This record gives sequence, structure tokens and C-alpha cells, in this order.
Amino acid sequence: MKTFRIQLDFFWASVAFYAVTLIVYVMVKALVEQTLQSGLVNVVLTDPVVVVLGFFVLMSVVSLVINSVSKRTIHVTDTSIIFQNSFRERMFTLEEIDKIIIGKERRPRASALTLTIRIYIKDRRRPLRIRPALYDNEKDLTESVLALRHGGSSL
Repeated sequence: MKTFRIQLDFFWASVAFYAVTLIVYVMVKALVEQTLQSGLVNVVLTDPVVVVLGFFVLMSVVSLVINSVSKRTIHVTDTSIIFQNSFRERMFTLEEIDKIIIGKERRPRASALTLTIRIYIKDRRRPLRIRPALYDNEKDLTESVLALRHGGSSL
């Protein structure tokens, strides 16, 4: 069985980027208002830029906490694929899987093509979508799903 965990790098980077941007904005505004020389930095919460940046920092922290608490993982075995998080585990065997399609798709606001794995399950209307780039060791994840598609012979 191979295990793949979701990466939290993007969430950490967004928290850091928005927090640094907020700090730089407050410092530049204090320099412009010449209050930094006296050792006083006033943060006005009615300033729309501070409110928007603060909202972005807060939402980034919330998404980081939710994703780190949920601990999403994918387990690929010879005969099944298991989607697991802190609250639930869902297992699909080869008998339940109708087909597995590995392809590239263009996301609406992104210019680059991203690799997407679609797993069609019998008696389910929509496919399960896996974006390997969100998980650690994306190449090995793709190879494991390919092996599962071909009957699990090379895992």
C-alpha cells in the first residue's frame, strides 16, 4: 500500500504572503503619516486596505487549519483506492471502479494545463477527481493509479 498526503505548502505560502503584505502596508502608511519616528504605529481598522488584507490573512489561516486538521490522504493498494481524512474513510475496489482516466485539463483562471485523474465509480453520477499536484510525490501517485487501472500488477 502506498500513501500520499496532501501538501500544505500553498496554504503556508498564502498566509505568509498576505501577512507580510499587511505588515508592509501598515509600516509604509506609518512612514507616510510620519508616526513611525515617534515609535507609534496606528492601525486603523476602518482603512479598507487593512480590512481586505486582514480578511485574506484570516481566510488563509482558516483554510490552513481546516486542511491540516482534516489530514487528507490517498492510499493506493493492488486492488483498491482509499480516500481518508480525519473524519471519514472511503474505499473503492476494482469491482466498483468503472474506469480511470488520466488527462490534462485547463482550469478556468490558470493558463497552464494541470494533470487530473478522474475515477468513474459504478452507481455514481460524477467522477472522483484527483489533482496529483496537490499531493506529495505526484509522479508516484500517478504511477500507482495507472498500475491500479491496469489491474494492480506492478504495485
